Amino acid sequence: MPKRADLSATYCPVGRSAELLGDRAVLLIVRDLFFGNRRFEFIAANTGLGPQLVSARLKLLESEGVVERRPYQERPVRYEYWLTDKGKDLFDVLYAMRGWAERWAYRDGETGGGPAMRYIHRACGTDVGTAVVCPGCGASLGYGDLKGEASPALKAEQVRRDRLQSPSRG
Repeated sequence: MPKRADLSATYCPVGRSAELLGDRAVLLIVRDLFFGNRRFEFIAANTGLGPQLVSARLKLLESEGVVERRPYQERPVRYEYWLTDKGKDLFDVLYAMRGWAERWAYRDGETGGGPAMRYIHRACGTDVGTAVVCPGCGASLGYGDLKGEASPALKAEQVRRDRLQSPSRG
């Protein structure tokens, strides 16, 4: 397999972004951090990624200044991962990807007839669809402005994944 080109020094902004964000593990971890999952075990369980991969990507995101580690327990030391301002600025990127996917990535009826994720504007309670400006109050939407609700299809997928990941007890 040919070696992937390193784009970390290119002057192309898309290439620079792709160098960090072109990895699905990074995108899934950042998505989880947007939803408030800050602890390693929750990130690994919710993304379905292996612990070594989660650990490596969290270290990368920390070294790039996208997340910071904060201890939440002393013995043994355990950490939570928090988005920095640089990380919070990725909201628009992931929200745009979500909007594209809601429009183009599903077959008709695949998500139960509605979006896989429904977003409600916290300030006014309006379902925003895939809008970047709230249709209810006209506010621009950004990090922390939305509350997400999974569709029944997405909830069922999460339950199936959790069952596969948990050992059965007999």
